[in-house]
Amino acid sequence: MERRASGKSVLNLFGYTGAFALYAARGGARSTDTVDSARPAIASARRNFELNGIAAEGAGFHVADAFDFLEEAAKRGRTWDLVVSDPPSFAPNRSARENARRAYQRLHRLASAVTAKGGVLCAASCSSHVGRDEFLATIGAGAGRAGRRFDLEKVRGAGFDHPVIRAFPEGDYLKFAIGRVTSRP
Repeated sequence: MERRASGKSVLNLFGYTGAFALYAARGGARSTDTVDSARPAIASARRNFELNGIAAEGAGFHVADAFDFLEEAAKRGRTWDLVVSDPPSFAPNRSARENARRAYQRLHRLASAVTAKGGVLCAASCSSHVGRDEFLATIGAGAGRAGRRFDLEKVRGAGFDHPVIRAFPEGDYLKFAIGRVTSRP
């Protein structure tokens, strides 16, 4: 995050205690915005900046629903060079899969709309009931609905200390896709 953020504007959605924004600021981000619906989380994010000796100037902390924040930002034509979307699980069980796919697609449409052309979108999922390919498809479809294209650079998952065994494929639930958002050809 630090290397990619240097000189960039960064949006941290579902930011919780602001870790992505903190690392971006530490890496020289021009500005950061952290969005979370929980007031205590945003207070912790602000405090984490202070505890790490990072000036809060250039850092925005927003108590807001991420979807509402994105809708409003898109209406205003606001964009960021780097957008990180790391929501809680949208599919806590199999019966929630279809709703989760729709929610991811909507989220990725909105996130793509506020990612500057040529900017980077990092989209995460911790939903075990939405597979990797399904998740990646929601990013492409969401970007397409925003009139954009998502060019996947890489997909990461859990670290080596979080092995996935064949008998429990649901253990491969962490997904983190990184890609460029460009105009549609």
